[in-house]
Amino acid sequence: MITLNYPEIPAEKKLVAATGFFDGIHAGHQAILRNIADEAKRQNKKSCIVTFWPHPRVVLGKDAETLRLLTTIDEKTEIISRFGINYFYLIPFTQKFSQLSPMQFFQNILIDKIDISQLYIGYNHHFGHNACADFDEIKKIGDTFNIKVFKTDAISCGNHKISSTSIRQLLETGNVEQANAMLGYDYSLRGIVVRGNQIGRTLGFPTANIQPNAYKMIPQNGVYAVRVKIKNAEYNGMLNIGLRPTLNNTEKSVIEVNIFDFNEDIYDITISITILKRIRDERFFASLDLLKNQLKQDEYTIRKILE
Repeated sequence: MITLNYPEIPAEKKLVAATGFFDGIHAGHQAILRNIADEAKRQNKKSCIVTFWPHPRVVLGKDAETLRLLTTIDEKTEIISRFGINYFYLIPFTQKFSQLSPMQFFQNILIDKIDISQLYIGYNHHFGHNACADFDEIKKIGDTFNIKVFKTDAISCGNHKISSTSIRQLLETGNVEQANAMLGYDYSLRGIVVRGNQIGRTLGFPTANIQPNAYKMIPQNGVYAVRVKIKNAEYNGMLNIGLRPTLNNTEKSVIEVNIFDFNEDIYDITISITILKRIRDERFFASLDLLKNQLKQDEYTIRKILE
């Protein structure tokens, strides 16, 4: 997959394209990716994802401090590359870009720069200034340029439509398994290992503390069964997200993972933690011995889950 940054121009013409923010690249987004990849191959053309960064709320100051994303730009690029997409076209989202009308976006970006032949969008996607154009309006604009616009219908998981918002809500309540089902893959956190207070080491459960991207969605506090990727190796482990009430009652949630059967110095190394199942709430223990006993029980439970 070739990544291009606006105003670069793809080498090929008449691309089969899709546009959107695609946070999470969930199962609904994946249907769009498959559609454009398959259609491009059928027509002997190239496929292209057109997206932007950062999130509009960051640039427009719309409650940016509460914004939490399922995927960073690096994660998004990595996941999209798995679907046989030829071009990843990234547009910097700026105040000036936000002022483009739907017609201007279609003509200035999709036609003049990228040169699309077909456009696919999600069932609830809007674009243009203040996201004013829905599918019907986008289709009319496409007709003006003799460009066919297709809407990918919503996909359900159980009784719920799959959406980035629904997945965030599931993660907020710790329902990682349902969130993973909607994503179509297992949710993960990625960050550099930083030094903590090393109390876990004295309990026999040394942990690697990470600091993910500031806008990354963090699941509800608690203990989770996880897999940890370090360089090219993968290990089982247990993750704690929370305020560590038994130890020091931090004001900000700490993300720390005990990696099973592992004893190496990995400070300043980026690791990835794939979250599979929440096993319990974080809670206060009256003594370190009680906490240690609980950690032993947690490890036993998680090892059984990950067998």
